[in-house]
Formats: sequence, structure tokens, C-alpha cells
Amino acid sequence: MQPIRRLCMTVPGLGYRLAAVRGEANLSQEEMAQRLGTSRSAYQYYERGQRDLTASLLLKVYEEFDVDPLWMLEGDTTDGKNRRHEQIAAANRKIGIAVERRIIDRGLTVTPEKKWDAIDFLFDEFMNTDVLAAGGEEPDTTRIDSVLRLVS
Repeated sequence: MQPIRRLCMTVPGLGYRLAAVRGEANLSQEEMAQRLGTSRSAYQYYERGQRDLTASLLLKVYEEFDVDPLWMLEGDTTDGKNRRHEQIAAANRKIGIAVERRIIDRGLTVTPEKKWDAIDFLFDEFMNTDVLAAGGEEPDTTRIDSVLRLVS
């Protein structure tokens, strides 16, 4: 029987970001390990990228240092936004464009405030349905029309 090899799936750059948090807090590795409630040797594995942070340690980093867990896991894109931020911005833009098109197509007169009320309402609804996981769904024009009836 062959020995079971452990599959290591480390998050790229996680150790670097953890070291950046430690550096920002002006802590030694020993002090950082103490703040996180782990041993210095275990902490060194995390910082070297040889071991991923557990969910509880990731939560501890968030609580102790007010660091965005998504940033810890994903890092920054070139413009400083994480992937989730980009997805949310794209979803908001898509809804705004869809609302604007429905207003034009239906020949409605809607004040800018009411238009943004509709966009905000639809966006909140959109965010509560986990459609970001689905990806490219278009906003439902029937739902947009019903919300626009309420605000116009």
C-alpha cells in the first residue's frame, strides 16, 4: 500500500499579505503569533506560504487587525479592488443600465432620485439572491417594470 500524500493547495500570496499586516502593525513574528493565538513556528509556515490560514485564524486576523478577509484570500487586482468588488460594481452598473433602458423604452418620466431609488432597490434584491455566483444573468425586465411603476 502506498502512503497517502497530502495535497497542498495554498492560496497564492497569502503569506506575503500576512507579512504585510504584521509589518503594518510593527510586530515581530513572535508577537504576531501571540496575537493570533498560535505558535511562532506555525505562524512562520503561514507567512512563508507553506500553509493556508484556517478560517478561525482568518477571522482572528480580521478581528485583531481590521483586515478584509477577501483581501487576505485574493489580494488586490491592479487597481486595488478585489474580485468581489469588481463583480458587485459590474452588477450595479448592469442594473443601472437596464433601468435606464426601461425608462427610455417605456417613455417614462422619472426623477433622478426616483430612478436611483429603483436602482438601489433592485440592486439590494439582486445581491440577496446570490446571482454573483451565477455570473452573467441579465436583470429581469418584468421586475424592473414593476419597481418603476412604484416610483414613477
